[in-house]
Amino acid sequence: MVNKYGVKKKLSVICSSVMLIGILGACSNNDENTTTAGGNKGPQEIGITFNFDGVEFPAEENDVEKKIEEITNTKLNIQALPSSTYGEKFPVALASGELPEVVSVGKDPVTLDAISGGVFWEIGPYLEQFPNLAKINPIIYDNISVEGKIYGLPKIRPFARNAFAYRQDWLKNLGLDEPKTIEEYYEVLKAFTHNDPDKNGKNDTIGLSATGVGALCVFFGAPNKWDEKDGIFIRDVLTDEYLEALKFERKLFEEGLMNKDFAAIDRPEWEGNLTEGKAGFIINTTNAVIAYEDRLKQHTPDATLHFFSILEESKGKRVASGGGNNGFIAFPKFSVESEEELLGIMKFFDTLAAAEGATVLQWGLEGVHHEIMDGKVKMIDSDKYQNEVAFPYRWPLGVVPPEENATEGEMHRLAKLEIEVTTDNENYIVNDPTLSLISQTSNQMGSQLETIITDANIKFVMGEIDEKGWKAEIEMWRERGGDKIAKEYAEAFAKLNK
Repeated sequence: MVNKYGVKKKLSVICSSVMLIGILGACSNNDENTTTAGGNKGPQEIGITFNFDGVEFPAEENDVEKKIEEITNTKLNIQALPSSTYGEKFPVALASGELPEVVSVGKDPVTLDAISGGVFWEIGPYLEQFPNLAKINPIIYDNISVEGKIYGLPKIRPFARNAFAYRQDWLKNLGLDEPKTIEEYYEVLKAFTHNDPDKNGKNDTIGLSATGVGALCVFFGAPNKWDEKDGIFIRDVLTDEYLEALKFERKLFEEGLMNKDFAAIDRPEWEGNLTEGKAGFIINTTNAVIAYEDRLKQHTPDATLHFFSILEESKGKRVASGGGNNGFIAFPKFSVESEEELLGIMKFFDTLAAAEGATVLQWGLEGVHHEIMDGKVKMIDSDKYQNEVAFPYRWPLGVVPPEENATEGEMHRLAKLEIEVTTDNENYIVNDPTLSLISQTSNQMGSQLETIITDANIKFVMGEIDEKGWKAEIEMWRERGGDKIAKEYAEAFAKLNK
């Protein structure tokens, strides 16, 4: 019997439908005249869709993609969608029963529901066949697992990679040091806003370009979303430290040290505040900073960026840890119809992670993005590399960090700093104990409940509600399902630790 996702049968007749063209672009071709996975009839055809955070995805048949296809003996059909719309379009395509062989997902309610419905292949039993995939940190596999089973390949990232990227040249202009504490951070934001850090004689800068709030809570001592004490789960919003952090962000807003449109700003404008010379700080992941500096130098050639991850407060150094991944890559059964085909696709990712593929992901193409000097790789054009290799291929497809197997080379100073910072961060990480747990209420209602918290935070920071009003919103979150989620996490935790 076919379930609601149509798992039993591939719905290829929909490939020509307008809906599919509008949503994910194409189905792959797996008829008898093309290569099936693991066969020897020629390159294996693989359809892939993922969320894309770059500026513009490269044109089809570009040289980087051709090189990846050559190394892996594949023919790729990639549909990259902006992250801002991927979350809306993916569920529609999933419900239609029409997805390519490879999709980018996260442990969100839609994906968890699909996994329970049998949509995706369980790949854990096959991992030992692929040396590069098998050596991935088991903790990362645990964090993407569902009830102890693995349904995809993690897009590995450092466990703690959020960073405060800032204008290093502005700091130098003002004779200031990199902030180490919340109070020092506040003073630098004030200086970046009021003391003409770009020395143009105009009052045209702000301290922070923000999108949303809540990034500072762990530094104040709040949990990393959830805390577990004696089997009881406590949400961060129920702690005094969380509210203290929100009060600090409210202060930044009231004093004009951050952008007033933080709650509605689109990604290009948010990043543009930094890269076009208006803002001194932005909070994003460590791997984004090189691209930011490249864009910034197009506007201000002498500008430089730097970054750090931790602002120390009374509870010492603390930094929020993620799951060591940016979601995972899954394989729908209605597109990948056989075990042989699945193994062929997994081989693609394993081969891409080996030395030759890793070198392309890490450095791009010789003579275009890098050159070889004294047996080592040296980047020629890091901006070109970011736009043509890193954002379109390395970050979405590199399930194993390419630096592990790539040819040794001369790294960008910010790339070196990324390794140093994220490695040091592991000494101070605060974990979210729910990453490997499942709550059905969170699965079914999590996004709606999170909206209650997000909206309350925004209204509080903007001064639309006071502390009493904010606490009333959090109480509503508890009543509508927050407390039930905590109970379900406790039950899942107890079951897992029997």
